[in-house]
Amino acid sequence: PSTGDVVDQWLKLVKGVTVRSDDYRAMANVVLTYYILDGLQFSASANVDYSQANLNKFEPSYLNPNINENKSGQVVRNVSLNTEELLTYKKSFKEAHNLEMLLGYSANKTQVYGIGGYGKRGASDFIYYYDPERNPPIYDYGSEDYPNVQSTTSYSSNFREKALVSFFGRLGYNYKQRYLMEFAFRRDGSSTFGENNRWANFPSIALGWAFSEESFLKNRLSGWLNWGKVRASYGTSGQVFGYEYLSYGLLSSLNLFFQGNTGMGVATPVSPNLTWEKSEQYDIGLDLDMFEYRLNMKLDYYYKLSSSLIYEIPMPGDIYSYDTYVDNVMEVSNEGLELEFSYDVMRESAVKWRTKFNISKNWNRFRKSYDKQDKEGLVIGRPLYQIYVYDDRGFYQSEDEVPVYYKLDGSETYLGGISTDRHYSGLLGTQKLKDLNADQSISLDDRYPAASPLPVAHGGWVNEVMWKNFDLNVLFNFSFGRKMINARRTSLNKVGPKFVDYKDLHYWTGPGCKANLPRLGELASVYNDANIEKVNSMSLKQITLGYTLPDKIARKAGFSGVRVFATGENLFFWSNYSGSNPEVVDVYSGMDDGNDYPLPRKWTLGLTLNF
Repeated sequence: PSTGDVVDQWLKLVKGVTVRSDDYRAMANVVLTYYILDGLQFSASANVDYSQANLNKFEPSYLNPNINENKSGQVVRNVSLNTEELLTYKKSFKEAHNLEMLLGYSANKTQVYGIGGYGKRGASDFIYYYDPERNPPIYDYGSEDYPNVQSTTSYSSNFREKALVSFFGRLGYNYKQRYLMEFAFRRDGSSTFGENNRWANFPSIALGWAFSEESFLKNRLSGWLNWGKVRASYGTSGQVFGYEYLSYGLLSSLNLFFQGNTGMGVATPVSPNLTWEKSEQYDIGLDLDMFEYRLNMKLDYYYKLSSSLIYEIPMPGDIYSYDTYVDNVMEVSNEGLELEFSYDVMRESAVKWRTKFNISKNWNRFRKSYDKQDKEGLVIGRPLYQIYVYDDRGFYQSEDEVPVYYKLDGSETYLGGISTDRHYSGLLGTQKLKDLNADQSISLDDRYPAASPLPVAHGGWVNEVMWKNFDLNVLFNFSFGRKMINARRTSLNKVGPKFVDYKDLHYWTGPGCKANLPRLGELASVYNDANIEKVNSMSLKQITLGYTLPDKIARKAGFSGVRVFATGENLFFWSNYSGSNPEVVDVYSGMDDGNDYPLPRKWTLGLTLNF
């Protein structure tokens, strides 16, 4: 191992901070069930979930000699209370008409308490806790001419809570499992919304038809189809936003004073009409079991329209004490196709082999804004997530290629504002990026949404093989049509590690040269349409080999079952991407700057004992 002063100082810094964290959690649940009549029962349940996290962090004086030392502590306590009452009725009449009904009520209350604080300039680096009675309450961090007296301690506390109350019911009916219908309705009320819109209604309906049970189809399809059903449903739902007091209007302290007193200002205005983020969803599906249930298939299409999404709207003028207010004004749609197969390749032989395959295609659209204009990277009619890039035309090879603009007085200037009088723009060998907004300069406003980073399709492939007491499970993941940019060359523009291979870099040296970087000394932009890659990838995510001990041997050892297994994860991947593993690249941005931690290759040996 390395030694020396540098290593010693580094270890001193790493080992200097002392952290103690203690977490506690307790959960309790009570359920009571009363059978009233045949098929009719009432149940009531209540549960409490309590958790507390305690943290003390000590930083010795040599890590910050100006402050001398910093000890901080934090306690966070979460309490969740839930209750649910259900009245259910389930009855079958003449083995043909099957009825199921449910009425319910539920309530939930969540509270979060937090306290924290720290103390500075403690007496010793060997005492990890702070006693304010034994340390000076204030300290002058300034000089004799410019005093800067500050408190050596700080304290903060907070409390948040929210409540949700729901009334709901469901009615289900089917005739010989052939014609199926279910209707549900719920009414939810949440404390997080404005006082005018705390309650909302959410109905839903689902229909199904097991067409394989129809006599006029059964004979025709019995040679290959064992079970077939079509499904259709429509439902509404609501989303509760996470900030408990967004609609109430909050005050916050400002760094302003009035007549010597600290001022308070509006942090969020009152929004009494703020309501649920509502969604409508349509689903159509097809289920097939074929060839003596050897082959199973599921096909689903869904469309979900989310309206009343909250968004910060700028206030007009400058007469208000706040800049924005929140309202339900945005609209987004999501839709997709999902296909799933399951096939028993071998099931009658000693070796059992089942394979499962699924593939999905999902896409979304930004549908509406509060003023029918594009907003902060959201373009109406286009996907939510976009890769914004410059229109890249290569490098300027001659002065004739540099755009020329005309001023009001008739004079000419090159791109960037340099006069054409000297016939020198200073842009030869730089990137030829298009000035889309024609403001005579290249800026972030000249980027345009060129592609969505979301994959065209993605899915998985599972194989399960069993032979005697051995079992093997193999999982592959795949993704097609992802758009991303290998932005690792941006490391050339800043101090730090370089995520590029220098032998692949060629600077522009003159007209006609083969280059992938501008002339030496110029910054290189990689966020260009020419650098967008269409990426396909497949990876072996997991493979597990297990062996189950024979029951006779396991029972002799005092167990009802014994299994040993070995699992490998992230063993290999294949991709046409110019960078490393595309799975670590953010699927919503599509930008790979080389800072993402690679997926670890992991092996696990395990033993499962059943008593």
